[in-house]
Amino acid sequence: MPFSKPLYLLFAVFFSISTLFSQQENREYDIIWHSADDNSLPQNSVKSIIQDKYGFLWLSTENGLVRYDGSKFKVFNIENLKGLGTNRISYFRGTVSTDSIYALSDFTDLILIKNNRPSVIPKHKIPESFRLTNHLHKGKRVYVHKIYKTDNSYFSLENGTLAAYTKNNKKLWEIEYEYDPDNTEFFLLNNTLYSHKNGKFVRFENGKIFLTAIEGLPATGFTVFPNTVAQQTFITFNNTVYLLEKNQDKLILKVLLKDFNISKNNIISYYYDVPNDILYLGSSTDGLLIVKKKKFNSIIGNNKNGVYYAQIPHGNDSFLSTTGEIFSSSGVQKQRFFTKENDNYILLKDRNGDLWTKQDNRIYRLNKSTNFTTSDTWFFEDRVILLFETLKGEILAGTATNGAPAGKLFRLEDTGLSKPSFKLYMVVPFHPTYMLQIEDNILWTGSHLGFHKIYFQEKKVENIKKISNTYVRSIYIENPNEIWVTTYEKGFFLYNPYTKKTTHFPIDKNRYLLSSHCIIEDQNGYLWISTNKGLFQASKKNLLNYSKGKTDNVYYQYYDKSDGFYTNEFNGGCQPCGLKLGNNALTFPSMRGNVLFFPEKIKLLLPDNEIYFQEAEVDNRTQEINNDTLLLKNNFGRVRLFINSPYYGNPNNLNIEIRLQGPISQKWTSLKGDEISYTSLPHGTYYLTARKLTGFDSNYKHKTLTIIIPPAFYQTIWFNILMVLCGLTLIFYTIKMRIRYIRRKNVLLEKKIAEQTFQLRNTISTLRNTKEKLSEEIINHKKLIRTITHDIKSPLRFLALTGKHAYQNSNNIKVVEEDLKSIYTSSFQLYHFVDNLLEYTKVSKQENSSEPYSLYTLAEEKTTIFLNIASSQKTDIINKIDTTLVLSTNKLLLSIIIHNLLDNAIKNTFNGKIVLTSGKRDENIFIRIKDTGKGMSPELVDFYNTSKNNKTQEGVRKIGMGLPMVAELLIILNGSMNIESTVQLGTEITIWLQEEKSS
Repeated sequence: MPFSKPLYLLFAVFFSISTLFSQQENREYDIIWHSADDNSLPQNSVKSIIQDKYGFLWLSTENGLVRYDGSKFKVFNIENLKGLGTNRISYFRGTVSTDSIYALSDFTDLILIKNNRPSVIPKHKIPESFRLTNHLHKGKRVYVHKIYKTDNSYFSLENGTLAAYTKNNKKLWEIEYEYDPDNTEFFLLNNTLYSHKNGKFVRFENGKIFLTAIEGLPATGFTVFPNTVAQQTFITFNNTVYLLEKNQDKLILKVLLKDFNISKNNIISYYYDVPNDILYLGSSTDGLLIVKKKKFNSIIGNNKNGVYYAQIPHGNDSFLSTTGEIFSSSGVQKQRFFTKENDNYILLKDRNGDLWTKQDNRIYRLNKSTNFTTSDTWFFEDRVILLFETLKGEILAGTATNGAPAGKLFRLEDTGLSKPSFKLYMVVPFHPTYMLQIEDNILWTGSHLGFHKIYFQEKKVENIKKISNTYVRSIYIENPNEIWVTTYEKGFFLYNPYTKKTTHFPIDKNRYLLSSHCIIEDQNGYLWISTNKGLFQASKKNLLNYSKGKTDNVYYQYYDKSDGFYTNEFNGGCQPCGLKLGNNALTFPSMRGNVLFFPEKIKLLLPDNEIYFQEAEVDNRTQEINNDTLLLKNNFGRVRLFINSPYYGNPNNLNIEIRLQGPISQKWTSLKGDEISYTSLPHGTYYLTARKLTGFDSNYKHKTLTIIIPPAFYQTIWFNILMVLCGLTLIFYTIKMRIRYIRRKNVLLEKKIAEQTFQLRNTISTLRNTKEKLSEEIINHKKLIRTITHDIKSPLRFLALTGKHAYQNSNNIKVVEEDLKSIYTSSFQLYHFVDNLLEYTKVSKQENSSEPYSLYTLAEEKTTIFLNIASSQKTDIINKIDTTLVLSTNKLLLSIIIHNLLDNAIKNTFNGKIVLTSGKRDENIFIRIKDTGKGMSPELVDFYNTSKNNKTQEGVRKIGMGLPMVAELLIILNGSMNIESTVQLGTEITIWLQEEKSS
């Protein structure tokens, strides 16, 4: 009958509430549902369940294949499983031991689960044995042609024939067996084939059929659920789930779950994790059900608020609480052992059997003699916080001084009265909270300020420095050299009174052990530590090895309320804080009842599976990890690495640490969740190592992932080599060009230096020539001065004598006239001599060239000057120079030369003539002055005609300054002079000049 939607929702809510209520009240099992409603599963129909060899649980659903690692569900569907045609996964086949589990879909897709990863086998590669229609049988089972054993040998079921084959398809045996596929279940137990048909079970072995009975199985009303791949068969009846087990040739039933309505929850698939004692149930409507048997027994008792503190043993297998209730593994007795009200913190049984307890500032002694119905009472000024019986049977009471950190110890003393009294024994600088004694004179005491050693007889206190400034909750002493101390803020310690070594143990990742209440040791060598957040189990051997420096780590097994507690908050600050009973059971008080358990019956779920790097997400795209190697692009932005290790116990026991090594390295850090992410790692090879403690031996299990980030082209070694080569080449050619440049500069510099050297040499040569010329000129000047002095001296002397003669003969007119004429002639000559000298001094300031001028005109000007003198000497001056001849030679210098030549000619010619002619030969111009005078001696002619003459000869003075001056001026004008002369016949002087071209 179909439900309306509101009614269906109401029913679902009611069912959920009732399920939760049943979960809370189920004292034997911890039951957890996972479904699509809490986003754990993609769909609520769990058709088949199997666990692979790596510890992962696999579920087939109608919306994908699901992998479960104990904390997280991973869904594989058409979105992330390449080649999958549908999300409707039906059942599993294959074998676990060979890591070859197959899952089939409704479209006959074959999925291979290997290395805890699924992959779709292409249809053309599907083995012939798997090519069958996925026929659903009654919505929960399938018709299977082959059933595989763990070694891949198999049984074939076909056409009423059952045969056994090896894994190489060799037939071992064959028998006829008629069966109805709709009413027959085949299953394996320990590789032996069984079938169930019409309420009967048979076994097939070596080609024979044996009828098999199952102890405790009713004739009817049961249902068989085979899990062929796991070789597990489950039978259900009377709301109980059984596992069918083989015991020799018999089949027996093992109870896995009681008082559970299987049909109501539509359970269609089963799997039992034998090592971890966990049952998995798959529902067709409600998802996955995980059933764990509770490890601990919590007994609330009859106390109103359920809060318990101090307790003492009562017999071999029970204990007495401060409420007067007696607890055992079977529960709590209804009748109270005593009814005295107290504050629950102290319960002491002395050697006489009397019970001691307290409330605030009062101490009660419940008398055994009256069956604890009467009591004695003592009153104190301060609050009582300690009651203790020494090894000698003395009763001590500890109090806390109001408003002060100090406390007091009182001792019960017999005063001779009917009731002894407490006498102050000593004052202590702390509030004593816990006390134990293993030597007569030593009281090991805990307080709100630390741990202390009291020398009882001496009334002396020694503080244990390394356990100070902390609230000591309890002390446990089993061996004299091992004193275990729990504190409220710093965890727990081990103190050796002989070596005085104190060991402070590491705490758990959640820091729950900081508030350690109590330590109890079981018979198996484990210490159990109660806290405000659960119970811890530690190996005493492991702790001692840590204390001795033999190991660096301590493994703690953690238990919480999912293991059977009503609350995680245990109680401390009381004495005793926990017990080990005579039957080896341990008990701890809590905020909701007393927890009692047998340590040897606690099944350990250790996180000893391997660690796996399953996949990576690179820039929001999934990338598989193969062979523990991940290759990333060098320009990736962010990579998320998913790390898991299947573990089905308390998740607090799985503590994975990671460390990255490579171009960037990190220290060991705890992994939070199941992933770690990195952004923009530099190129290189990295090694990401994950490790975890696998048990009480504190050994690590490691897994390393190699991450390779290739360098960009500009980060490769070849690029760097190329850059180095390019750099070296650049440097080489730079140096080469620099050298070439320097060489060129050197050549230019050398050339410049050579030029400058040449110029310098020329300058030096010029300077040297100038110096020589100057020296020569100085010499010439000196010579000229001598000549001038001589030439001027003679005319002046002649003028003086002539003047004297004229003066003496002034009366003789004729004589006077002759003398005046001589005076005129001499003074005129002297005048021209001085004039020529002045003109000569101007030569150094003139250029060799001047404006063009007529040579004839220049000669005519000079002849005019000498006409009177020549006439007086009856000499003719004839100017035959070419009237068209124009010169650019220095006119002044040339005029001096002509002047001096005419002067010399007139001086030496009497009654004759002087002829001036000119002409051209090639590019030279000559001027010739010829006289008919007395001529020159051959020596003087040779002197002036020699190209390199020596003007220092004394003969220069004999002819005056005329010709030497002419010779020097010709040098300036780049000209030359040629003299031809015959004594008494005359002289012909030719002046050669280079023709200056006018511009």
